[in-house]
Amino acid sequence: MKYNYDVIIIWAWSWWLTTAIWLSSAWKKVALVESWRIWGDCTNFWCVPSKALIDVAKSGEYKWTKAALEEVRKRRWVFREEESPEWIEWMWISFFAGKWSFTDKNTILVNLEVSISAKNIIIATGSYPNYYPIEWLEREDILTNEEIFEIDEDIKKLVVVWGGYIGCELAESFANLWVKVTLVQRNIRLIPREEKESSEVIEKVFEEKNIEVLTHTIVKKADWNNLIVEDRTTKTTKKIKFSKVLIALGRSANTSNMWLEKIGVCPPPRKGELEGGCSGIVVDKFNRTNSKNVFAIWDCVEANPMFTHWANNEWRGVIRNILVPFWKSSVRNAMLPAVLYTNIEVARVWKTEEELMKFYVEEDIVSKKIYFDQNDRSKLTLDEVGFIKINFKRISGKILWATIVWTKAWDILPVLVSAMQNNLSAYKLSRLVYPYPTKAELIKRVADQFVVWTISNIKWEAKYFLKDNILQIITALIWLSIVVGFFFMKSRLWLTNLEIAQKVYLFVETNYWGPAIYIILYAFRPIVMFPATFMTFMSGALFGPLGGFVYTMIWENLSANFAYFLWRIFGKKLIKPESSGIFASLQQKLSGESFMPVLMTRLLFFPFDLVNYASGLFRVQLRGFALWTAVWIIPWALMFILAWASVQNASEFDFSKISFDINLLLIALWLFIVSLILAKYLKKKGF
Repeated sequence: MKYNYDVIIIWAWSWWLTTAIWLSSAWKKVALVESWRIWGDCTNFWCVPSKALIDVAKSGEYKWTKAALEEVRKRRWVFREEESPEWIEWMWISFFAGKWSFTDKNTILVNLEVSISAKNIIIATGSYPNYYPIEWLEREDILTNEEIFEIDEDIKKLVVVWGGYIGCELAESFANLWVKVTLVQRNIRLIPREEKESSEVIEKVFEEKNIEVLTHTIVKKADWNNLIVEDRTTKTTKKIKFSKVLIALGRSANTSNMWLEKIGVCPPPRKGELEGGCSGIVVDKFNRTNSKNVFAIWDCVEANPMFTHWANNEWRGVIRNILVPFWKSSVRNAMLPAVLYTNIEVARVWKTEEELMKFYVEEDIVSKKIYFDQNDRSKLTLDEVGFIKINFKRISGKILWATIVWTKAWDILPVLVSAMQNNLSAYKLSRLVYPYPTKAELIKRVADQFVVWTISNIKWEAKYFLKDNILQIITALIWLSIVVGFFFMKSRLWLTNLEIAQKVYLFVETNYWGPAIYIILYAFRPIVMFPATFMTFMSGALFGPLGGFVYTMIWENLSANFAYFLWRIFGKKLIKPESSGIFASLQQKLSGESFMPVLMTRLLFFPFDLVNYASGLFRVQLRGFALWTAVWIIPWALMFILAWASVQNASEFDFSKISFDINLLLIALWLFIVSLILAKYLKKKGF
């Protein structure tokens, strides 16, 4: 099919302009579609104006908000001038302004009249500010982060509803402009997603700036020019005077009125949801939606980090996967830094404590912290407020997450980002050489603390290691004992695998308990990696077509599931849910989609035990693994069993005398085709 363009990018925001330029530079025909205004969230009303406001407010040159915000808008315009529609067209990128909607997965309808199509489409529709209705409060008195930079008046009293990144940065900036600021936070901590110590430092700084911080407090209603708030602990109420109220409750994915359900990207809206949208677009590790030619990036993606630098990371991955589709790579496991740009900054890398505690218990983590007043360079520059805290995995010294609280935390945070991205442990960080005197040297000293603590408590750390890995250690010892015993006896008796199979055959054939013993041997055979083929061959010769099939179905399934659970035990320690890298990425993929990967490995005749072990290691869904293993065993077991059921003198194991019954083999082939049809049916039903 011939398309108008190679790529259509929906919404002409800052990073998507860059994306378009990169693709255009690679000789791709690109179109940008914008239904509102170009420059986007970051340039229009967040990253650019908020950081400009921080700088303007700190300068001390402005005493009131009107003049300060005029300067902010002036600085913002510099960015807007660089990204005009004319400039976009000059870069050989087609620009379409107006409302749009999908007509199919390759086609966009703009302004209900212009239809454009492309092989690939990138949705980058961003987000909108969450709104919190307050009883009796007039809409003209409410501001969001999309509106606050546009006001053309002086504000004397500002109430900020909720803390977090938006609330804290704007609260401090307006306090620096001589505005009386009250910050109402519904959580116990001012910055709930960050370390407790981080919130304590910022609260203390805010107190010194006469910013009133009310934590664990909710807004009840308005009473003329007062807000009535309630302390959630004491249940007492309080009145706060205001000129304006800033709602800083974060942002939600912008997916409404796009009719994404037409292409299977969003489900039909539930009751109460906006028509034509959903709470967020679900993507895979390559940022592809259910329609594999449609990508989604940034705020419109479900549960995505709403940071511009994360969008930068995502568009780089999408560009690579569009330009080189046969060698895809994911960027979604990259280490994510986050910075709160208050005067004393809070910088964090990777997940929050709350997110990581889903995978760990407190005993697993060793936290080490040093304050900047213990740093020589900080003493010289009289810049001693803040700390560096790194949370390590016990024993291994792996960095789980880290926080820097300091006036220029963003300046040294990349050191920790790089260390985590490259899996540098505390031991490696401790061996690095830092120039003296620098602020970053404090990172090395925190790592030193962990190393010294671990060595000093080696006795207790050894006990912890044994306790934490006891199941894996016992399993490994049993496994090792059986393997060593098996190969020792095999070497002492000078037996080959064929001779062992022959002895097992004779034992089963001549003993009453033979079938039961055979099932047990078959189930535990993976421990010593004894070939399953020998055992399956013998089933037909020992028990005939029907008996051999029944017994093989039992013991092959037992054998497969035993191997699966055996390596699932080891997989819990080898690959953590929060880990990054190729194995972690593979595990995330297989744990969510197991049926087809297992099916393909079986059909391609991958070694039976290897597939079982890998499925356990990567935590393939048990239902998909067990189901396709059971389905796969039917044709392949019958092929072997029916063939060997026709063999004469099977007990002599003379392969030169083997003969085949072609009718039995044709029956096995027919059953194999039936099993493939069954597999497709089960896949269609969602297994």
